[in-house]
Parts: sequence; C-alpha cells; structure tokens
Amino acid sequence: MHEFVVPDEVAAHALAEQLAEYGFSYVFARPHLDDGWLVMALDEGPYPVDTVGHRQIDAVNREAAAIARTYGGRPRSGSQFDISRIAEYHSWTAPIEARGTKARPPVPEVTVAPAPPLEPLALSPDFATPGIVELTGLDDVPWGDLKHAHGPADDIPDLLRELADGTEWHEVLDELFGDDLLHQGDCYEGTAPALPFLTQLIVADAVPARQRRDLYLWLMMAGGRRNDNLVAFADLALDEGEPLQPGAWTEEVYRTVGDQVPVLLERWEAEPPGIRFVLAVLAAQHPGHGVRVADRIAALAAELDGTQQGAYLRLAVELVQGRDADALALASEIIDWADRLEPKWLEAPGVPDGIKAAHVLAEGALYTIT
Repeated sequence: MHEFVVPDEVAAHALAEQLAEYGFSYVFARPHLDDGWLVMALDEGPYPVDTVGHRQIDAVNREAAAIARTYGGRPRSGSQFDISRIAEYHSWTAPIEARGTKARPPVPEVTVAPAPPLEPLALSPDFATPGIVELTGLDDVPWGDLKHAHGPADDIPDLLRELADGTEWHEVLDELFGDDLLHQGDCYEGTAPALPFLTQLIVADAVPARQRRDLYLWLMMAGGRRNDNLVAFADLALDEGEPLQPGAWTEEVYRTVGDQVPVLLERWEAEPPGIRFVLAVLAAQHPGHGVRVADRIAALAAELDGTQQGAYLRLAVELVQGRDADALALASEIIDWADRLEPKWLEAPGVPDGIKAAHVLAEGALYTIT
C-alpha cells in the first residue's frame, strides 16, 4: 500500500483516477487527520521476498510519488504485507474509490550484483597500555544547561568518566550515545560537546584497539547525521517548498567531528588496519582535512582490491580528492550489490553529489565492521 497526501478533495479524486490508470488495482482516498486528503494505492504484486522485491516496490513508489506531485501531493508512508491479506483491503470503503483495469503497475527490472567478499581487518598490533584517563576540561562544560534525549545532560560527565575507567564498556557506551546523545539517530545540545572527550580517550593510548575502534565509529556515526538528514528529508523539503536543511544540532555535530579529524589522522601509521579503514571513512566525510591522507587511503584500497572494504576505500579516495561525480558513480556501483543500502539515496533532490556519496560510504562501511 502506497500512501500520499494531497491538498484537497479535488486533487484526491484526480490522483486516485490517475493512479488507477497507471496500474494500481484499488485506490482509496479519505480526509487526512492533519490536513488535506490521504490517497492510498493498493499494489497486489506479488513481489519477491528479497532485495530485488524490496527495490522493485521502492521504484514503483517513486514513480507513483512523481504522479502525486503533479497534483500537489507528497508521499507519506506505506506498508508491505503478505498476499493472503488482500481480501481485507478489498473490503475497505472510502469517500473516494477508483479501480484499475490493469493487473499491476509497471514493474522495473532490478538486478542485484553479487557482493564482493568481506575481508576481516586486523586490530593488531595493539600498542595500548590500559589505564584510567583523566579527561581534561570535562567539568568546564555547563552540562546542566544542555539537553540530551531524556532531559538535562548533567549525567554525561559521569558516563564519560565511567567510559574512561573502562568498566562495563559496551553498556556505558550504549547508554551514552545509543540512548542519550544520538537516540534514534537524533542529535541534541549535549552531543557535540561530548565528542572531543572521545578523541581524548583515543589519543591517550590507554584504550585497547577494539574499544578505540568503537570510539572512532561513534565519531563517524555522529558526524554522519547531517548527511543522513539531508538525504532522508530532501523529498519532503521539495514537496513543501522549503529550503533543504539538516536537523537540529547535526551541523554543529558535523563541524565538531571535523575538528577532531586532523588529530586523529596523525595516528594513521600507528593504528592497525581495522582502525585505518574507519579513519579513511572519517577523512572522506571531511575532505578538506582528508585530502592529506589521500595517498594512504589509495594504498589501503589497493591492498584490499576486490573486497567490500576496498570498494568503500576507492569511494573515499574520490571524495577526499573532490571528484564528487566520480564518487557518486562508485556509490551507485556499491548500491548495486550492497543490499542494505537504498538506491533512492542517489536521487535525493537538491543534495550535492558529494554528500550523497559520503552518505553511502558512511552507512555502508558500518556493515563491514566485524
């Protein structure tokens, strides 16, 4: 079921008829709870229950959304369900109904390429000497005046100190970022001020490689929220005629991560391959700093040629060199085999090529971490 919101009843009638003509078997429309009218188009399929089917459904949705925009509409959401439930949808009634004469909407041909092998990347040799790290300037931040997902951020310094102690590492890190500072992918007032303390933990050389990689990854994920917002909400901004802009605090978080990158890149030679890979992704999100290690990223890409990580590193090279069109082409090649990534990211209206490619890089690289 594909859903769209249009301004009024006249547009709902017209869109319902057009979607039925396009190929949807049943189209319903009713007043929307908030404003306008909700138009729901039923596609009986069936589709393969795999990546090909998912991408076919998504492509049909994008075509239907283009039709909806001609009537002042925008996509809202939708649902997928087993074919056995079709009967209950056939029993629906609504103020506006349209029935199509075609079997189904045009189904695009989708090919998913075989994924390259995933190469385990070593986290050794490890030079860390475990110990407690004193976090300089932690008490200088007015945490009580800042907010995170659950209220005042005055608990953040204690969580950072627990992290520095190294006890219950994963639980503390998950609470700190997964629950408080990056809850459900959102950024908050307290997110950016906390990030430099991750860098302090890294450069103190008191944290083992696997835990250091966790810190690099959280920096990468935090910095990636800006690009994620720009790509994810590009269609909504277009439909509402609003300027494209990222969510609250994401730009500040992006800049703060960028401030850490030069210090972190100084560690390239000392870090093991499993961390250099994450460093390369971080560098590519901030190409102004990342260009200084372009040759090192290219060398690592050559070592890992023919692997998933090698493909992502080739993309990182293009980004740090400022070749955004080439980067987008490589991102498209990656999406052809990376089944967890979304082709629609490459079509986000109004989003620069470099940001779309960097988003593919950051999201895809996460799935290579073992």
